[in-house]
Amino acid sequence: MHIDLTIERWNPKYRNAFFELNRAWIEADYPLEEIDINVLSDPEIHILSDGGSILSAIAGEEVVGVVALRAVGAHEFELTKMAVDVPWRGRGVGKQLLRAALDEARALGAHRVILYSNTQTSGPAVALYRKMGFQEIPLEAGKYKRADIKMERTLNTIPIRKTAKSRLPETDLSKLTFGTIVSDHMLVADYKNGAWQPPEITPYENLSLPPSTMALHYGQIVWEGMKAFRLKDGGVSIFRIGRHAQRINRSLVRMAMPTMPDGYFENCVRALVALDRDWVPGSPGSALYIRPLVFATDAMYGVKISDTYRFVIFTGPVPPFYANPLKVKVEEKFIRAAHGGTGAAKCAGNYGGALYPAKLAREAGFDQIIWTDLSPELNIEESGTMNVMFVIDGKVVTPGLSDTTLDGITRDSILALAPELGYTAEQRPVSAFELVEAHKRGVLQEAFGAGTAAVTIPFELIQVKEHALKLAPVQPDFFSVRVRELLNEIRTGQRPDTHHWNTVL
Repeated sequence: MHIDLTIERWNPKYRNAFFELNRAWIEADYPLEEIDINVLSDPEIHILSDGGSILSAIAGEEVVGVVALRAVGAHEFELTKMAVDVPWRGRGVGKQLLRAALDEARALGAHRVILYSNTQTSGPAVALYRKMGFQEIPLEAGKYKRADIKMERTLNTIPIRKTAKSRLPETDLSKLTFGTIVSDHMLVADYKNGAWQPPEITPYENLSLPPSTMALHYGQIVWEGMKAFRLKDGGVSIFRIGRHAQRINRSLVRMAMPTMPDGYFENCVRALVALDRDWVPGSPGSALYIRPLVFATDAMYGVKISDTYRFVIFTGPVPPFYANPLKVKVEEKFIRAAHGGTGAAKCAGNYGGALYPAKLAREAGFDQIIWTDLSPELNIEESGTMNVMFVIDGKVVTPGLSDTTLDGITRDSILALAPELGYTAEQRPVSAFELVEAHKRGVLQEAFGAGTAAVTIPFELIQVKEHALKLAPVQPDFFSVRVRELLNEIRTGQRPDTHHWNTVL
């Protein structure tokens, strides 16, 4: 719940509140350590004199929460002495204080914020730190007797050249079409001399490329699709940023392109979304779509691995994708990917090659196709640009991953959530003919695509050769509906993020 608070910097009149709130917080579980007594008794010496800061959350005239930033190195601060008064806990005060502290750290020139905590007695606080982008790092011995965890968050140090005039005032975020509107800024970074160079954020603008740019000829292009969401308290959260970072590096390896060092991708995405956070729409099902891409930039038309690359991220507000259930057909002639190929990489060629078969399917009266391995069993792999899932006899079933299928992040999230909704999930081969038999027996209960753009989109008909498998109309208690709603509640802060998927800005 969002509380209307005023966040104020240090004022000596708040000295007693700073001492008492922290003493109550600590002594609920531990005796005060010497370092606690020193800091709380004389914060001007132990925090402020070295360039630190203390923030107080004020409700009316009452101090209901405090937090301190203590300088511990060049461009590094320790987040410490954060406490919320008992009657105000669980009301969003901690989140607002933490958000204000991160903004204050940036204003102080911090590149990194660290903290120490205890997972046993401060579990909710640690969960909040994770939601706000802190990650666990090794804990040195002897710093604080009661600490069993150390965490850090890297702050944006990327140069920004802002647009002279935002397009947001002339954009109606309640009337969106998918993929047509871009936000004000983009991030650009180059790979050269064997290393990724420092990125920069600029106004969104056209790229200037020579016609001989290798990516245009030989397809060394990989990309990601991810989203940021407006939280119920007005904040912004990026969904599963770490998993996307892992996947883009796997794609880069397969396409003989340079991977990004730890934290590079995540910091770039966070910085751009933080700058254009006002572009994140708030209507149900909408989001800020984030498109990172990497492409070869050597100006040469001989076939070789490029020596230089460009990394670009741009964003744009999008509405819910796909409005109605789809009619799909099992593809019998074309194949999306072959074993040993690039099917597991999120590379441009996979999508370009899929457009013609999809066009033929639409001309035949279908919305999309289901890809198979074209074996005699017609083992199912994906559907269009999505992973595909089924509910068969009360179980959630999806084809297992291989080098011909994409490791979908929405797919992975749904599999993790299935048990919470009372479903067993199976990853195994699924033949198109198994669907025919399941339909005959009346146990093919649902079929749907799963992906970043659509989340879940149900099928109303599956054509398998001469068999038209008509599925029951979608009902509110369908798994595909319930899991989509659950996932959206997690991503928008309406439900606890127990999986630690959200990175809150």
